[in-house]
Amino acid sequence: MEHGLSEDPVMTARTKRARQGAGFTLIEILVSITILSVGILALGTLMARGARSAGAASAVSYQTTVLGAEAARFDAIPFTLLTAGTTCDTVAAAPLPRIRCGTITDINPKLRRVSVVVTPTDNPLLQPDSVVFERSISGSAVPPLSTP
Repeated sequence: MEHGLSEDPVMTARTKRARQGAGFTLIEILVSITILSVGILALGTLMARGARSAGAASAVSYQTTVLGAEAARFDAIPFTLLTAGTTCDTVAAAPLPRIRCGTITDINPKLRRVSVVVTPTDNPLLQPDSVVFERSISGSAVPPLSTP
């Protein structure tokens, strides 16, 4: 009797089948990597679109804030110092380079219309925005004489 290892044909067939089903084939790995890369590319596109939308929303927010600040500035000027005419200036500072114009129109001696227009200069997607309000004074529109 020989004490060497002998191969059992039934065990050899079972071992081969077990080894064949135990791992992934190269094709399966390539297909899964392709599917994963398409998913990552789609997520990257969505992130880029989201970043553009956030930037546009931020620019609109700045524009609205600047418009409100300009309206408040004109509202703080005493009525008697509001003279009819248009003034414009250019602001080149970040975050919103712009041209701002204010127009004051005399409707009657006790009523003036104030228009403020803010036009962004660095973002072609933003349209000019404006606000119009009226200022009035009760009593005489002439400032009182100063008395010592």
